[in-house]
Amino acid sequence: MRYDDNTAQNIFRVLGAALILCAATPALAQHAAFRVKGRVVTERGEPIAAADVRLEAFYGYAAGTFAGPRKFSAQTNGKGEWSVGALQPGIWLFEVIATGYVPETVVLPIRILTTVSMGTSGMALVWDLVLKPVRAADDARGAVLNEVAAAAREGKADRVRAALQVLPDDADADYLAGAGRIAMVAGDMELARTLFVRALERDPSSYRAALGVASMFLLQRDFDSASRAFDAARSRTHDKDEQRFLSAAIGDLATIRVR
Repeated sequence: MRYDDNTAQNIFRVLGAALILCAATPALAQHAAFRVKGRVVTERGEPIAAADVRLEAFYGYAAGTFAGPRKFSAQTNGKGEWSVGALQPGIWLFEVIATGYVPETVVLPIRILTTVSMGTSGMALVWDLVLKPVRAADDARGAVLNEVAAAAREGKADRVRAALQVLPDDADADYLAGAGRIAMVAGDMELARTLFVRALERDPSSYRAALGVASMFLLQRDFDSASRAFDAARSRTHDKDEQRFLSAAIGDLATIRVR
């Protein structure tokens, strides 16, 4: 059978597109997917029900460009438990928003160099992400944090930045770290970094300040500094669940540092 020139060109275009699709499919499929689960509890270990858990990917496999669903959300049950599946390897931001509490945030590497060929795709991670939001103080300063947190949840980034840039000079580490987490919810990572550093300078033993600094280093893809900061945070908590996910983060970062 013979084809005219236009028909032949169209056939070649279709075949070319098919070949490109076939070549791209393995690259897209090579990355594993994992189920992440955790709990949201108070400092006393009491479950916080109906808390919103939000996840967002900033980087993908090997801390490169992320391809795939990058935002997920879940809500805690009566036991404070939550679970999200189909997370691809990468660097993920986790946020917890609960009524009456200051937001809780952390950035973590999730099996950053894992591929499907390793045989772990679809499995749940071996650690639970246990996050513990705290209530703002029952005073004027606490009321400010609650108001700014509400603005952050509503996406009013300019209002959040204006309020958090004029915090009291004598604010303690917990207050500054809480403000840093609110800045993260508002998407203002530069301001969050400044606040976490101020918190750590105010109290070098602060777990949440060290965790915030580690998250900021990870978003900068400064893996050595992030690993040291996660290790510092691990040494500042006696909670086994917190130590477990921090150890997993340090182990994940070790793989990319020696790659």
